[in-house]
Amino acid sequence: MDLPKGIVLLDSLGDLQVGNSYPILVCGSHCGGNRDLAAHINKCGVKAVFLNSAGVGKNQAGIRGLQHYESEHVLACAVDNFSAEIGIAQDTWESGVVSHISPQAEAAGIQIGDSVKAAVAKISDNIIQTSSVQVSEDSISHIDNKEEGSSKGELKKQTQTQIAGVDVTVTDSITFLNENNSGDIVVCGSHGGLSAGDYAKKRGVRAVFFNDAGIGKNNAGVKSLDLLSEAGILACTVDCMSAEIFNGADVLANGIITVCNQVASSKNIKVKMSVKEAISLI
Repeated sequence: MDLPKGIVLLDSLGDLQVGNSYPILVCGSHCGGNRDLAAHINKCGVKAVFLNSAGVGKNQAGIRGLQHYESEHVLACAVDNFSAEIGIAQDTWESGVVSHISPQAEAAGIQIGDSVKAAVAKISDNIIQTSSVQVSEDSISHIDNKEEGSSKGELKKQTQTQIAGVDVTVTDSITFLNENNSGDIVVCGSHGGLSAGDYAKKRGVRAVFFNDAGIGKNNAGVKSLDLLSEAGILACTVDCMSAEIFNGADVLANGIITVCNQVASSKNIKVKMSVKEAISLI
């Protein structure tokens, strides 16, 4: 695909690599997150980012990243989750419609209702001219350790707990897992789209609970579940209004299941169950 200068498409923020030289990132990930995530994106040289609104959801968690990107001087926009499939950067670029904007984006002339292409056209010249892409040593170390089980960075933290005597790994993003999580039951704050499912499959988890991200266009927020079932992995999503996206602890404490795959159904896990109830059946 031919793209204008300075733009990179990534299905997941977890795919952002050291040495990135593209200041404008069009990404399939949700627009949630925290200051640490926004700082990491900034350190990777990104000056403008377009992300999925993930249905906005509980406490507006799906667009919470806007304030954090603003604090890190990264122009940020969320696109409507029914205009573009979450987890699919190409669809974000080709079909995304801006639904929420940061103050920096508004000051740059971007408006709600702009297509992603139109919004990028408004900012690209200025972003490219003023961008000096420098990746800090901290960022290099963080990404180089991405595949190592010893990586304990604050951004990529995970916790272990027990539910009904069952060991459970809780993390805000499926991308924070490593090879030591093979066989784990995972409760995460990620959406249930294809890119997130790829990470779950790559790590060989036993079971995973995602946020449904408002389900969205073409059921993109739950699209990985059937593919994970084919891989023998139990997978469910929870209602984005029951638990915050990018908040694994909230998914565990308050998540209510909206979709479950065939492997989950075989364990008598059902829609409207709590995540804790479902884990007790695994």
